[in-house]
Amino acid sequence: MTRTLLPGAVSTPSSEFPRAARREAAPRRVAWMLLAAAGLLGVLVPLALATTTGGLAIPHNDAWSYSRIAQTFGNNGHIELLGWNRSALFGQFLVLGPLARWVIAQHVFVALLGVVTLAAVHDLLVDTVGRVRAALAVLIVATWPGFGLLATSFMLDVPAMAAMMVCLALGRRALRNGSTVLLAVSITFGLWGFTIREQALAAPAAVLLIAAATAWRSRRIRDWSVVIVTSAMFLVTATVFELWRRSYAAGDPPVLAVPESLVQVGGNALVDGYFVLALVSAPAVLLVARPWRWGCGALVASAAAAVVAVVAVSNGSAEDFFVGNYLDPAGPYRAAGNGRPAEIFPASAWWVVVALACVSGVLLAGVLARRLRRVDPVLGTFGALIVLGNLGTALTGQELFDRYWLLALPPLLAVVLAERTARSPNPSEHPSFARIAVRLPAVAALAALAGVSLVITAAGLAYDSARWDAAERMVAMGVPAVDVNSGLEWNGYHSGVGMSPPGSWKFPGSRSCYRVTASQRPGQEAEMVWSYRPLVVAGAAQLWVYRDGCR
Repeated sequence: MTRTLLPGAVSTPSSEFPRAARREAAPRRVAWMLLAAAGLLGVLVPLALATTTGGLAIPHNDAWSYSRIAQTFGNNGHIELLGWNRSALFGQFLVLGPLARWVIAQHVFVALLGVVTLAAVHDLLVDTVGRVRAALAVLIVATWPGFGLLATSFMLDVPAMAAMMVCLALGRRALRNGSTVLLAVSITFGLWGFTIREQALAAPAAVLLIAAATAWRSRRIRDWSVVIVTSAMFLVTATVFELWRRSYAAGDPPVLAVPESLVQVGGNALVDGYFVLALVSAPAVLLVARPWRWGCGALVASAAAAVVAVVAVSNGSAEDFFVGNYLDPAGPYRAAGNGRPAEIFPASAWWVVVALACVSGVLLAGVLARRLRRVDPVLGTFGALIVLGNLGTALTGQELFDRYWLLALPPLLAVVLAERTARSPNPSEHPSFARIAVRLPAVAALAALAGVSLVITAAGLAYDSARWDAAERMVAMGVPAVDVNSGLEWNGYHSGVGMSPPGSWKFPGSRSCYRVTASQRPGQEAEMVWSYRPLVVAGAAQLWVYRDGCR
């Protein structure tokens, strides 16, 4: 039978259909591979490391307090604060109910929220940057140095981020579709995030601000009514929650203090945050940056960033270049332990990390100069609120850690990955080796970032577990748990009343009769030496247990 073409139709050889299908399937496969790598590096491998070291069953960093509060609630339904819970916190353990009594259940819950976070980031970016680049953004978020540790502990960062990312994703859909129901659900997730950490206010605020702008343009009474009613309900509920939370004793309210030089403190905070974000976003920046095609404005922005990078490097050492807490050559949150553990990154390797941050920072400035005005309104507003919130934290005398900048990464990646690189309509015009060469710096940066993240995750879990295991050995030898000083987590978790006064690092009833430390004391004989592998499967390190005078 002869095939008859409809008017205007073009005959296409049947061999073209499989070829077109293959072209469509290839990006889909790449996206799925990137998403699988994100889940593996951000959640599954950290869970495996936590299980191997025993870290899945012990509290980490500030979460000694959060886990203990949650356990009390899970056991008897009561809420007892411990003087080390500055953030809202309640929303993180109330949803667990009786499951909160088990530390392992707490950590698995956070790991699941880590998956939710990554999925929501993909949903937020896929319409703006495409399937493959959205998957790349998810992988970059998953390889944030410390994401694996945060996703396997009861720290507040990942649960709050999950609530915020879902709030933004649903809120943007609500604004696009004009859905009042979706808007209400979005703000509900934002409210839940607020009950975990007050900074989560940025997500519902961003959604409601853009909703108000949309209502202003539409001039419809219905749109204004939805915005006003939703905002009022959110504010009332958030206020009632905050008053209820503050009614509990042994809270840890922030002590505000205005620095002597607001300009210096604020400038340092912004520069520190910028280069942390530049480091982590380096794979995306190196993928899209083409400075030889930029105009004058982008080149000037890059030149200014280069000057700032030179000044930042010359004013300090590589060890202190980043704001720190998790991104540290000696391992994450080392202040929680006693003594300084051995460096997990050689000085030369850390200089490479600093150099990558500087190169990426210079190029990032040019990309932002070109793309910032075309950012998605919801993500752009959210990113601006996060930056302003972190700046406000620094200007009121509060400590600002590297992990506080994690929330700014998705909106930043949305801007960077929206930058389009020139592509020939005929792929054959570009030899495969040329395409690979263009992508090689981005691939190398991504591999380096993943390596740094995995090393930090392994080192943190190994060090925490070693300190805990050494203390448990002393208890097994007959020493009361409150007489062993093995760092913040052990001391707080075993203290009778937690920390008092709140935020003081003092634990009434606990004595430092035996100190577990990462630093050897010359001339003093150790009661015990505890050996462990600082990278879980590699390396050799020791902890020393000394008599300490029961101070």
